[in-house]
Amino acid sequence: MGVSRRHHTVPNFYLKGFATAESKPMIGAVSLDDGKRRTISTRDATVRKNFYSLSGHPDGDDVFEKDLSDLEGDASAVIKKTVDGTWPLSREDREILGTFLTFQFLRGPDTRASMGQIHGTVLSKVIAQMGADGVRETLTKGGKEVDDAVVDRLVQQATGPEAIAMKSTPVGHIQHILELVPELLLYFVGRPWALTRFNRKKLLTCDTPVALVRDPELKDVFRGVGVGTAWGMTVPLTRDVGLLLSHPGPVFAEMVDQKQQEPEAVAEDIVAGRHDHEQTGSTKWAQLFNSHTIANARNWLFYHPEDADLIPDDLPDPRDREVESEVITG
Repeated sequence: MGVSRRHHTVPNFYLKGFATAESKPMIGAVSLDDGKRRTISTRDATVRKNFYSLSGHPDGDDVFEKDLSDLEGDASAVIKKTVDGTWPLSREDREILGTFLTFQFLRGPDTRASMGQIHGTVLSKVIAQMGADGVRETLTKGGKEVDDAVVDRLVQQATGPEAIAMKSTPVGHIQHILELVPELLLYFVGRPWALTRFNRKKLLTCDTPVALVRDPELKDVFRGVGVGTAWGMTVPLTRDVGLLLSHPGPVFAEMVDQKQQEPEAVAEDIVAGRHDHEQTGSTKWAQLFNSHTIANARNWLFYHPEDADLIPDDLPDPRDREVESEVITG
């Protein structure tokens, strides 16, 4: 079997939940870049060549892609079981799905871009503080000659509004994923899960389907929120089923403050899924899921071809900046 070069950043099995039920499932796609709508095969959506390739790895360049495929196979079985009516999940299935969602949150181009932008911002701040003379002195150590035009261009980039652009490698991205998954997993499985089944209303998805939800009582809904502080996380599992990972605070308030249970016991119950529940979909819940999916998209929105009316006329711009840089200029 040859080495896989076409890597999905959002799994093919997942996209099928929003596609036609054909031998070659087709999904609606709209580009945030030009607003054009098209219908494509799920096999061609979110594909990037060699995105997870580890060149020269003894187990093959596509070893990480294969590991992801194994996880996706397990998660696919759990999601199918959920869609078919099983809820709440067993602890084992819940951990499988939670692990998949954590990987999905980290595996996309948005995380890789964020890494490069953070590194570029830090480097830009260092160069801005050093100034042209400091940069020239550093680069000429060891007797090397440096073109003044190169130094001036570097300082200009560092103090510009976009900072210095850097790109993270697949190796760096994968290391980042493997380091963060154990740390972030608890923020996924340590939340009460609410499964929402929709009858009339439908859901769409995007190229970054795990969206963080800021406390609705706070202003500026889609900014300044992380996995630890999010009021919730929305994940459209299929066009008919959505998963909300809600904040554990209310459960602790009820079980610890009112019922005097030990915090450790409450935390264990949450991780085990004993506070998970199921709810009937409504217009309000559909709006919550779809509005956050749209706001969280980077370049693509996806929908079942029969659900084209879910796509608003006024689309957000593509998001190419993940980190806001504030460069020091003096």
